[in-house]
Amino acid sequence: MDLEPEAPPAERVALDKVLASAEFARSERLSAFLAYVCEAVLTQKGVRLTEQHIGIHVFGRPDNYIPAEDTIVRTTAAMLRKRLAKYYESEGLSDPVRIAIPRGSYSPVFVANTVTPTPAPFVLDPADTSATAPPVLAAAPKRWRNLITAHRYRTLFGAFAALLLAVIVGALAAPEKPADPVDAFWKSLLFAGHETLFVPADSELVMHQKAIGRQVLLDDYIAKRFDAAANNAHGPAPPPFYWRRYTGVISVTLAVELGKLAANAPHGLRVRYARDLQLNELKQSSAVLVGTADANPWVSLFRDRLNYHIDLDIPNDKILVRNDTPTSGERALYEFSGAEREKHGFAVLAYTPNLSGNGHVLMIGGTSSVGTEAAMDFLLNRERLRAVLAGAVRPDGSVRPFEILLQCALRASGTTDVQVIGVRIK
Repeated sequence: MDLEPEAPPAERVALDKVLASAEFARSERLSAFLAYVCEAVLTQKGVRLTEQHIGIHVFGRPDNYIPAEDTIVRTTAAMLRKRLAKYYESEGLSDPVRIAIPRGSYSPVFVANTVTPTPAPFVLDPADTSATAPPVLAAAPKRWRNLITAHRYRTLFGAFAALLLAVIVGALAAPEKPADPVDAFWKSLLFAGHETLFVPADSELVMHQKAIGRQVLLDDYIAKRFDAAANNAHGPAPPPFYWRRYTGVISVTLAVELGKLAANAPHGLRVRYARDLQLNELKQSSAVLVGTADANPWVSLFRDRLNYHIDLDIPNDKILVRNDTPTSGERALYEFSGAEREKHGFAVLAYTPNLSGNGHVLMIGGTSSVGTEAAMDFLLNRERLRAVLAGAVRPDGSVRPFEILLQCALRASGTTDVQVIGVRIK
């Protein structure tokens, strides 16, 4: 006698549905992360799903890699939680079992879905007069029913026409609504009539500077003078890192999100690696520069225009956040050691004209990946950004240069507390 194969457990069905969804089909990294941690739990292998274990087995990091310096697991887990939430708000709304990864842990949990899908609205059939008509009308002769129905239609049409006229008159008489600050900001950056360049952080440069114990300045970066000790008789020789072009997950995530915003822009958004960027391009185009000066030396071109600065003291492993003109209640300097960068930090969002004044440059950088990710989330949060930019829009709809200083702290739950501690609008 043939036996029917045993149905897979509900948890595995839940995993398969998520991996096959549109939200995850386009993200190999998130799918690999989710599949690995779920398999570890479902097969009860007894694996401790630590940050280092996942970095080694999912992302191919070496056995001795340091999670505090390479936060790929932490940032990917944060993205995964957001993507799961988005999936269960749409495509997976009615899934009987849901997957969750609690903050502060990388071990998934499977929970029963308690959300009841909203029933489809009941649509009456116009032909079914027994369902639509009140009892007295249904019992009346057909001729009277038709007269009563026609009268109701005329009454409803008259009321609708009056309402429509009132709306039109009100719209014509109402004063013009001021531009939304967030819409005005994105329009000035992404829809200004010329292309916008997205310049991600140069992660390999950060590692190289730690190795040589000093910061590579912009002039040396442009001239490819990364390490004087690497020079030989044939001239400067690029160090090994030069041939590796890596950036962080945060840069990639931000590029994707801004690409969506610029989908209908005449010139779109073009990614330009920092080592390939030319000075002239910052005169002809708008740009988004990700990273502080140690990860994106092009940021230093605009230092004289800015009030807030994030500086690294590499030899002493210190981070300095400077406030050139502190107002009442503000500090002129925030200083902490590099070992503290994953617990708390700062980030700066700065918006200024480009080098020729015919475009704009947005700079986003933090004291660590935690700070930069917090700045990215703030930038993409319309409500929080609107509250700050309310006074930055001119009457003609253009946006004044501005700077936002953020302070963030990593909570024990894995969430990040972000506060605006300084704003400058010029």
